[in-house]
Amino acid sequence: SIVGIGGGRDLGSKSLTLSSSACCPPLAPMALEGTPIVQVAIEPLNVNELPALERALVRLDLSDPAVEVAQLPSGETVMRTCGEVHLERCLHDLRTTFAPAVAFNISPPIVPMLESAAEESVGRCVAATASRHASTTVGAAAVPDLIAAALAQQRAVLSDSRAHGLPWLSAARQLRRAQL
Repeated sequence: SIVGIGGGRDLGSKSLTLSSSACCPPLAPMALEGTPIVQVAIEPLNVNELPALERALVRLDLSDPAVEVAQLPSGETVMRTCGEVHLERCLHDLRTTFAPAVAFNISPPIVPMLESAAEESVGRCVAATASRHASTTVGAAAVPDLIAAALAQQRAVLSDSRAHGLPWLSAARQLRRAQL
């Protein structure tokens, strides 16, 4: 049997347990493998439609356990998704289901670059697929002095390739030619 219950969006939770028994333990929310990494700012074209867009974003947030909707301290409303395909799916749902009458703009997607520097690895990081059939292990090591010096000498070439959208491979080839 399939049962539908309305009004759940007012409860403010992404996970609910429904049972005819008072002794039923609550079911845990879904454990997600990934965390949202793609962020876009979203705003209505017409300021008067802001409350309708906010209600639609709350409904989207409740319907999709992997999406996060937040308001930054600057007042900007952002939506975080688990990738570009997930972002497109969420935008489609907003346009067709949750806010079909609201026209809105989104910013270009922002994907944070998470970096760190270490002398040497204090451990190893293991990442595995959800099925655990494939995994990869990563550790940190210091860049050899020779490579660090070559990169420092070619800083302008590397910056130029990034500024003009040239593939990193092109910069690597130029670096290799300069060393020959």
